[in-house]
Amino acid sequence: MDDDRVPQSRRARKHAVNEGVRRLLDTPGWNPYLRAAPGLDPAARAREALRQVLVERAEDAAKACPDCAAARHGSGDPSDLCPKHLAEAMGL
Repeated sequence: MDDDRVPQSRRARKHAVNEGVRRLLDTPGWNPYLRAAPGLDPAARAREALRQVLVERAEDAAKACPDCAAARHGSGDPSDLCPKHLAEAMGL
């Protein structure tokens, strides 16, 4: 270890490493412990849009489905769906 840039003591090396890690974590986009706001994540927005489309399609199909009508009548819940349309709404 003849390099002048490398500290000789273990304590100094540890301090230099911790300082480098701190600078890296302060760099935008490099901190794995911070999560992006849900409104800013393009993948999350795409998943939400896809989920919304699936739910709308299932609701439209459920309006004419006799099994969904029976499920709504039996449960008293106006948003109840039959197992087939519930699976479609969940993306399964």
